[in-house]
Amino acid sequence: MRLAGQEKGQAVTPETTCRRCGTCCRQGGPALHSGDLTLLRSGALRREHLVTVRRGELALPPLGREPEPVAHEFLKVRGQGGDWCCMFYDHGMRGCTIYGQRPLACGLLDCSRPQEILAIAGRDLLTRFDCLAEDDPLLDMIRQHEARCPCPDLVLIREQLRNRARRQDILHDLTGLVTADLTLRSRAAACHGLSLEMELFCFGRPLFQLLTPLGVVTSESAGGLVLRCRPD
Repeated sequence: MRLAGQEKGQAVTPETTCRRCGTCCRQGGPALHSGDLTLLRSGALRREHLVTVRRGELALPPLGREPEPVAHEFLKVRGQGGDWCCMFYDHGMRGCTIYGQRPLACGLLDCSRPQEILAIAGRDLLTRFDCLAEDDPLLDMIRQHEARCPCPDLVLIREQLRNRARRQDILHDLTGLVTADLTLRSRAAACHGLSLEMELFCFGRPLFQLLTPLGVVTSESAGGLVLRCRPD
C-alpha cells in the first residue's frame, strides 16, 4: 500500500486517491468481463481494440510481478506501439481517453484497495466466442487454428531449452508449430481481409512472439523460418 503524510511528526495515513501515475495502465490493458459486453454492443469498444490471450500463454496476473500460465482464455484491451501499455492511455494527460466508458476492471482497480480487483481476477471473463455470432464466417477459421495450433506448454518449453543436448530437437519441433500458426493466419487474412488488429482478436499473438520471452528468436531464410536461442 502506498502511504502519504510521512513527514517527521505526522501520522501515517493510507493514500485514498489516485495519483494518476499511470502505472496500472502502462502494465497492460484490462481483461474484459461479462459486464463489459455492453461496451462492445454500444461500440465504445470494438473487436479491433482487443487481443485474445489464449490458454497456456504466460501473462502477468493482476498486481503480480511474474508471468504465469493462463488457465482460461480471455480478451484484453490491446497495447500501444510495441508494449502492453493500454491503447487508451494518454501519456500526455496521464489519463484514460475512454474514462466514462472504461471496462469493469478499470473501475475497480485501486492501488490502496487491491482486494476489489483481486476478487474478480480470472472470473466471468469474456472470450472471442462471446463476441461472434454462430454464423460468423470467422468462427470456422478460429476453430481450425485452435485445433491445429494450440498454445504449447511454454513453461515446459522454457525448461527443455535449458538442456543444450535437446535444444535443437525442441527448436525443430517449434519451427513446425510456428510455421503452421503463420500459415493459417495468412490464409485467414487472405480469405477474410483481416487487418492485423482483427488477427490479434481472432487468433491472439503469433506463437513466435510468445516464444520471444523464452529467448527464442525467429528469422526468415531462403529455406523457410529459422528458430534459434539467444546466447546464454
